[in-house]
Amino acid sequence: MKLLARVPAPHLLAAGLCAGLAAALAVRVSSAVVGVVAIALGAAALTERRGRAVVLTAALLLAGWWWGSLRLDALDHSVLRAEIGRAGPALVEITGPARRSPFAVRVPVRVLRFAQEALDEPARLDLPAGRAPPQGARVSLVAQIERPRGPENGFDEASYLRRQGAHVILTASTFQIVGHRGGIGGVADRIRAAIAASLAPGVRGERRAVIAGVVLGEDEGLDSELRDRFRASGLYHLLAVSGQNVAYVVAGMLALAWLLGIARWIAELGALTAVAGYLMAVGWQPSVVRAGVAGGLASLAWLAGRPRDRWYFLLVGAAVLLAWNPYSLLEPGFQLSFGAVASIFVLVPRIEAWLAGYPIPRGLATVLAVSLACGGVTAPILMLHFQAAPLFTVASNAVAGPVVAPLLGLALVSTALGPVLPEAAWALSWLNGWLAAYLAGCARFFGALPHAQLTSWRTLAALAGLVAFGFLLSKVPPPRGRRAAVLAAMLAIVLLGWRLRPEHVPPPPQGLRIVMLDVGQGDGIVLQTRAGAVLVDEGPPEAGVAAQLRRLGIRRLAAMVVTHPHRDHVGGAAAVIDSLPVGFVLDPLEPTDSPEEGALEREARARGVPIIPARVGRSYSLGALRIRVLWPDGPGLPGEDPHEHGVVLLASYGQFDALLTGDSESPVTTPLRPSDVELLKVAHHGSADEGLGDLLRLTDPKVALISVGEGNDYGHPAPSTISTLDGFPGLAVYRTDEDGRITVESDGTSFSVRTER
Repeated sequence: MKLLARVPAPHLLAAGLCAGLAAALAVRVSSAVVGVVAIALGAAALTERRGRAVVLTAALLLAGWWWGSLRLDALDHSVLRAEIGRAGPALVEITGPARRSPFAVRVPVRVLRFAQEALDEPARLDLPAGRAPPQGARVSLVAQIERPRGPENGFDEASYLRRQGAHVILTASTFQIVGHRGGIGGVADRIRAAIAASLAPGVRGERRAVIAGVVLGEDEGLDSELRDRFRASGLYHLLAVSGQNVAYVVAGMLALAWLLGIARWIAELGALTAVAGYLMAVGWQPSVVRAGVAGGLASLAWLAGRPRDRWYFLLVGAAVLLAWNPYSLLEPGFQLSFGAVASIFVLVPRIEAWLAGYPIPRGLATVLAVSLACGGVTAPILMLHFQAAPLFTVASNAVAGPVVAPLLGLALVSTALGPVLPEAAWALSWLNGWLAAYLAGCARFFGALPHAQLTSWRTLAALAGLVAFGFLLSKVPPPRGRRAAVLAAMLAIVLLGWRLRPEHVPPPPQGLRIVMLDVGQGDGIVLQTRAGAVLVDEGPPEAGVAAQLRRLGIRRLAAMVVTHPHRDHVGGAAAVIDSLPVGFVLDPLEPTDSPEEGALEREARARGVPIIPARVGRSYSLGALRIRVLWPDGPGLPGEDPHEHGVVLLASYGQFDALLTGDSESPVTTPLRPSDVELLKVAHHGSADEGLGDLLRLTDPKVALISVGEGNDYGHPAPSTISTLDGFPGLAVYRTDEDGRITVESDGTSFSVRTER
């Protein structure tokens, strides 16, 4: 009670409300009795002066608990969930910007009608890649209601959507815009469209996308490579609207009022209106709402003649977000936003005081202090949600930070000047384009550095320990000892970074990802979905397939396939099992004296990994991926060519099929009569195969992959094989000796191919 007495009453009340709203996530109390008790406590507090703040806090805690439970029940309620598997006409309203991938367009919507039934329920709409409906449009379409995916590869799509109140996915092939939403949502759409149209006149492409990201918090215009670089560099937070944006809006309104000689109270009301309009334009994001509430309360505090209290503003912002959706507490955006702001309040003054003993300019010291505080607090949150945290966030923010405020200010000024002085707006936007290019350059530089991202809790903890150790050593009193301690800590951090593995990890696949690794003269193919990964052949030992898997972000294998016991296919298998958890090994178990096969069997026994005979007719599923064994029918006899009893697989994902042949050529594969496929793995590194043409006509592939070593001694791929492949109509041919690592991505309908040397 004494501790509570020292807390200012407004802070105590706001904290109690937040605690009650958060408690609903653990236990729901939907009974009206709780609300009645809360009202009674509030009434009692009005008549009793002693302990009034504590009683009111208890009342708000109960009220928040009751209200949060009601909101969670409303968010969990779904009419469309009963329609899963059904198709019908639908009318939907686009509530946010579209997210694009190589295969699809995903749009947040509110379903107004489905199969003639009136509704008002959020959902997600998935459309084929291409044209997307604009935000605010009302769209008519024929949609299939589908269930979101469950936990796959660390991401639970169903839970993620449920926290937004969405429980189904609508899929459609076409749509027709039939109108636009009205009301407050329509006003917000028009404000956003007006800002988007005028924030960077004359600037196009990547530069405009960066400006839009800083001003509106949208990264849809950035290509995936630059978006990944912003994440890896620790600069991605610049593409999310923050308190700085709201502060500039408020400052701009107050400055304009001062220039025009308008009274301060009118200026504060104008600032409130501007903040509300900006919030409507950029949408309901935790950082935006938090900053908007703080800006609005600051203006109200001035109008009421009350002191401004940043901690109180922060708590009220949290209460507003949680009152609307208590699930917000579980979202990374909420945790990152409030964690970063709290770290600025608590840690930045202490870090600045510590840096005051060093010859660092004051402005740079502030940037370093903010970067250190925010980076240290947000790193565990990023690791928890995304299994990755940027390593160079302090350096990248120190280099990029100085241009963010001018970029934001120029964008807002050019937006305001556009309607009245378009030439001046164009000039400012031209200058702003260079600032945006600089910001993108910083992201690319720091995001491309070796070890740019940490993906291990152990490494993150070790780095944090070294930083803390260096800080403690820096407190050594003698100047010489202090300098030596700091240098020792810096050296330790550098050595740790040197030992870290490069972490240019691609994002998880959105569908099926097939990666033909560049293993030289050998084979190594990864089949990956969000549900996990399967490795087909492990290349020769010198290819370092285990390390290649780690660089792809693969930390475990659902299964590993050995097509036959030759060194160039099984050589790296033992090392893979030693480095990564493996569910089981699928092996033809041919009679052999191969030392590499023996090493695989020993390592599998030591690790408790079962080895299952690969036999025709067996099939396995990994999420939506189905893998069928087409061959062999047995292990073969001693002395027979292992290629004749090698594993042949058919991998199917939706309507996309891939025939993986290992080294088994057409005499083995053609009699299997495989159906049409989109992808053919050319057998035996492209060796001469007289029946290849018949196999191509039988399977009609669209892309053929050859795994072959550059300048190999076997003459692979054979000229006759290349001639046959080149002569087959509509077939694209890729080979690792010329193209390096080959990646094929498919959503089950369409596919794309990219190469990387």
